[in-house]
Amino acid sequence: MNIDEYTALWNEMPIVVKDVRRVRTDAAQPRNVYRMPANGFLYVTEGSARLRIDAAEYQAETFHVLHAGRGMKLSVFPTDASTQLEYYLILYRPEPSGGGKRLSLPAGQFAVQYGMRAASPLSLRQYAEEMKQGWDSGDELRRYGVRALFMQFVYEVLRQLHGGEGSSFLADPVQQAVRYIDEHYDRPFTIDSLAGMLGCSPRHLNRLFRKSGLGSNPSGYLLNVRMEKARELLLREQWTVVEIAARVGYEDAYHFSRVFKKHGGLSPTAYRKREGSPIPPFGLSDSSIVPASADLYIDNYSQIKDSDGGVANMSGYSGKSAVWMLLLSLSLLLAACSPPAGSGTSASAGTERSSEQPAVSAEGTRTIKHDIGSTDIQGVPQRIVVLEQGFTQTVAALEVKPVGVADDNKPERFPQDTLAYIEGYTSVGTRSEPNLEIIRTLKPDLIIADTSRHTNVYEELTAIAPTIVFGNDTANYGQILASTRSIGQAIGREAEVEKMLADHAAAMDDLKSNIEPGQSVLIVAPDEEDGQSFQVRTDSAFHPSFLTEAGLNYALEDDTQVSQLMTTEQLLALDPQHLLILINEDEGSVLEAQQANPLWNQLQAVAGGHAHEVQLATWSRQRSIPALNGIMDEAAELF
Repeated sequence: MNIDEYTALWNEMPIVVKDVRRVRTDAAQPRNVYRMPANGFLYVTEGSARLRIDAAEYQAETFHVLHAGRGMKLSVFPTDASTQLEYYLILYRPEPSGGGKRLSLPAGQFAVQYGMRAASPLSLRQYAEEMKQGWDSGDELRRYGVRALFMQFVYEVLRQLHGGEGSSFLADPVQQAVRYIDEHYDRPFTIDSLAGMLGCSPRHLNRLFRKSGLGSNPSGYLLNVRMEKARELLLREQWTVVEIAARVGYEDAYHFSRVFKKHGGLSPTAYRKREGSPIPPFGLSDSSIVPASADLYIDNYSQIKDSDGGVANMSGYSGKSAVWMLLLSLSLLLAACSPPAGSGTSASAGTERSSEQPAVSAEGTRTIKHDIGSTDIQGVPQRIVVLEQGFTQTVAALEVKPVGVADDNKPERFPQDTLAYIEGYTSVGTRSEPNLEIIRTLKPDLIIADTSRHTNVYEELTAIAPTIVFGNDTANYGQILASTRSIGQAIGREAEVEKMLADHAAAMDDLKSNIEPGQSVLIVAPDEEDGQSFQVRTDSAFHPSFLTEAGLNYALEDDTQVSQLMTTEQLLALDPQHLLILINEDEGSVLEAQQANPLWNQLQAVAGGHAHEVQLATWSRQRSIPALNGIMDEAAELF
């Protein structure tokens, strides 16, 4: 294929989009077979598949783009049984009669067959998602906009083909995140959703950013881009602050003004009045910022499956009502804001800071120091929203019933005593992406959030109610002890929390006297994608640091992360005396599954009968002092 002639064809030939379809399927379902009624692109956004176009066969992984021509037979065979396959099928037809100069290539040359792995996949995914939304809307204006989005999709494919990028490599996640933020800073999205598009966890993306030198995390980079653009617009345009706030991704002008002042020292109005006189920069010397564009819509990834008989009728059910309700909620999750400058240190400092007694003024205001700063709390909170399971257990144990809880829509994961006590609460969604609109409607007077999960929405939370933020997801035992005391003080249960901690200290002393000190131990969980590898908790994690405090020798030290992925061979190199294997209630036995693995059987914990399966909920997910009190007896028996 001559790429220059092919590009010229696209440049001159009018195009009509015929259909946009998103498909989710898995290896257990029949293959999808299409007789292409028009030319089309197939873009894989999740999973892997074996694709066949007539007689040619391709192995397509995530972010592969394949082009097929009208009349060709396209067969899709999912190949990864553990992951669902998701792809977009976008059909179009050239219209030679629509005008344009005469080309040496006929319109039939659009039927060329080729494929590539996108080096810059996020823009392609965004165009595909927006095309699908517009196509399903039934609105003629939005359908008209699908053609413009399609041409942007094609331009991105051609750009990567011209540059030689597409067929050879996939850029690293930091480069992809930076490019996406630079192009979509004006749209509401979350860092969790960005990490999901890149196929990694938010924690991993944060770690990559720290290593890259671009900043502490994607949230900070996004904030710098938005503030730099806002500063530019304030000096260049005559728009109001409300208009500028909307142009840089903030729905609330008041919130935008607070963020702007906190990070630049001046309000937007005061900054504009200074007429560009020098002020400290926001942190970016130059950034690739594009003009504001259409709103970002986040699809709910509805399960849509094609029949085996082609694509002649491709306007199937899209779950519009559910999608729009989800969009309403997600649109309120304004993009990530990093911790305010000068407002505190990292979670690692949480133990010392959180243990301080709060200052109480004559008006009865308590100042609670937490991982992001200090928060003043007036009186005793009556309507509390809690965004982490461990904190929910703590509040319930202190006999305070929250009005809202982030329960991941799975309340059964809470201990029965906690669930019984908090009965009647309102779910505010998942811990990773709580629904800010629901939280707002609950009219809370205190929000308790997690450092690693909610730093990116801290400003939005504080705009709703006073918010305190402590480490839980990545906290160690000492940090949980400190945050428990601070939470008790924040909710007016100082005496109760001191009694809880004293009782726990006595139980710890009893545990220490009933176990043999110095024994080595590891806590592992089977990896979801590979039965021969394991997520191994490090001594920085909550439960391992608890076992260390109890007098045991935890076998994996790492002060930078709470979990490492290891093979059986790597476990054998550590070879602990005890192995605790985390399993969910609905999972099969790991010990039975590993019986035929000779390396596994060489582990001294396995050979000596000291490999034990324990509940993931109580030995991993429930990070609280009440949860530890519940496993003391089990720990004494195990060691």
